[in-house]
Amino acid sequence: MGKRTQNGKCHICGSTGNLSFEHVPPESAFNDKPVILKPFEGGKGKIQQRGMGAYTLCELCNNNTGSWYGANFVKFCHMGMEILQKSKGNPKLIYLYQLYPLRIIKQIITMMFSANSEIFADKHSDLVRFVLDKERKYLSPRYRFWLYYNNVGEPRFSGIMARANFNNGSSIIFSEITYPPFGYVMTLENSEKRNDPPDDRLIEISDFVRYGYNEFDYREIKAFPLPTHLEFPGDYRTSEEIYKDFVKSKEYTQNKVM
Repeated sequence: MGKRTQNGKCHICGSTGNLSFEHVPPESAFNDKPVILKPFEGGKGKIQQRGMGAYTLCELCNNNTGSWYGANFVKFCHMGMEILQKSKGNPKLIYLYQLYPLRIIKQIITMMFSANSEIFADKHSDLVRFVLDKERKYLSPRYRFWLYYNNVGEPRFSGIMARANFNNGSSIIFSEITYPPFGYVMTLENSEKRNDPPDDRLIEISDFVRYGYNEFDYREIKAFPLPTHLEFPGDYRTSEEIYKDFVKSKEYTQNKVM
């Protein structure tokens, strides 16, 4: 059956002890099959038989966040998968979702803790308080959250990283988790007080934080389906675009050598 716990520091509350395996996303959200996770730095991928996730949370944080947010998040994922299936992977309409927005975004943030190292919580205590108090609403605008459909490519499980924004010369600081039917991105303010998404096609769901824990809503969502063929966070190129860029790069290198 394999090891069920692992000693370490909880990525949310910071307690040290036995950590349980946190499925990211929850196991019932289609995350019950082996996955290959490739580091964006390159190198060989790692096969995880139990699904995507890691030993990141203590039993208390795992149980609390799972019971508070997990079930509604799973329903959200099942609605998204149904839309992808009915639209044959290319949803073009605005779809009506029935959900508890605060629970959804708190589950996404819980997953972001697992995608990042244990020191992430030390630097973002406001996110810790937000997740560990199920009734707490609102977050600083320094955090923004984004969504896209995904059913083509590979899963991603990426902690905070910085990428140059060539449109305005600044940097984009973000963390990303991708597992069908959705991809989730959290952006943080950079030195210029900007927190733009890595791609303009991502839709923003930051306003989910203004809802109450028991506040139900019908939300119209029109998200774009984006592929994740490569392990690089924020890269949503199609296989054809990747090939064209490869050819251009090869031609540029050859011309430079000549």
